[in-house]
Amino acid sequence: MLLSFVALACERRPKPLAEVAGRAITMTELERAVQEVAGRPASQVAPELVAQVFSDLLEEEVLLAAGAPEDRTLQGSQRTRRARELLAKLCPPPPPPSEEEISQALAQEGDSDGQEHLFLRQLILPSEGQAREVRERLLKGEDFFALSRELSRAPNAANGGALGWVQRGQLPPEFEGALAGVPAGGVSQPVKSSAGWHVFFVEKKQQGSDPSRRQQVAQKLSSERVEAARHRCLLELARRVEVRLHCEKAPFPCRNPFQEAP
Repeated sequence: MLLSFVALACERRPKPLAEVAGRAITMTELERAVQEVAGRPASQVAPELVAQVFSDLLEEEVLLAAGAPEDRTLQGSQRTRRARELLAKLCPPPPPPSEEEISQALAQEGDSDGQEHLFLRQLILPSEGQAREVRERLLKGEDFFALSRELSRAPNAANGGALGWVQRGQLPPEFEGALAGVPAGGVSQPVKSSAGWHVFFVEKKQQGSDPSRRQQVAQKLSSERVEAARHRCLLELARRVEVRLHCEKAPFPCRNPFQEAP
């Protein structure tokens, strides 16, 4: 009779949502995690958010299982902090994309215009005489930023008067003329506009795609590689520690985060 009662109790006991290296992750634990993340009970949160918290919980548990035995006894913020430390140690990020790889990605996007780009800074002075005087001071080696803060009327003079990357041909003709032949690190002749007299400093030159676009592509490639490397590493760790999911009756989209990327 006693054995029958024990067997019945075991049948009624709810299955865990998952098991990681033998430790069960229950719905109660997930509800507690959702409460911490969303500040509301799981029943009041979108199922997709519950699913994301569940995936995060599984990843955290896999990392802790790959560490020292005492790591799995940690709670709250200590647990999360330790999981991040293990992620950095066990799954270091890949090297950044090379210049050649960035160029290839730009070419695939059709973004390789072959034009010259200049990174410009400017001083705006009230008179031609002052503009020529300041230009001479720059040619003698005085600091551009110091002169900008002291004398320039440019809106961002306090920060060095940066215009950023500009493609040749996009500036007004009088500015293009003043910049013709000025090398990287060089200073233009003074040129007049309605704002005053401009003296341009060509900080850098680059041939090809817009450098700001190049930076965006580099960041995108790097981000994609970091995420892919992280996924592969977690997948391998999950294989080592053994993860079992029991999603049959989960009240949210229960998915295995440790699957091969499509």
